[in-house]
Amino acid sequence: MGARRWMMEYGVALVLAFLFAMIFGQVSLFRESSLGKLRASDLVQFVGYSGSVVIGWLGARALARNPPVEWKWVVPFQGLVVPCATLLAITIAYGVLLFALDPFLGKVGKAIYNWVFILAIVADSIWLILSWVWKCAPLVAAMESRKLRKAA
Repeated sequence: MGARRWMMEYGVALVLAFLFAMIFGQVSLFRESSLGKLRASDLVQFVGYSGSVVIGWLGARALARNPPVEWKWVVPFQGLVVPCATLLAITIAYGVLLFALDPFLGKVGKAIYNWVFILAIVADSIWLILSWVWKCAPLVAAMESRKLRKAA
């Protein structure tokens, strides 16, 4: 997959979903309409921002599986792309999910919600570190030793 195609497939879709969520979330029709405790603007922002997060994660997965030929520098770091994207997605999802869940969470529910995300972020951080140690560091070290041999 070429870099331009990857940007068109994932980058543009991500930006459009984000912009529509941001714009529609501020339209008075959505801000004034509600179903119980849930406002339509919160729901539209939840759907749009969730779509952006999912598109971004899928784009990172596609990048890790098949990096564009123009981006050779990504190859040794392929093992970090999905863990980094997942960490970013989890961190963003914390706030995005609150658009839909906040009206329904009590004090105990919010504490449980917070701890679920704390555990997910810590677990993904461990995955990221292990991916570096087991997958990326050996590839980067091998590339550096090849560069040194060529220079000598």
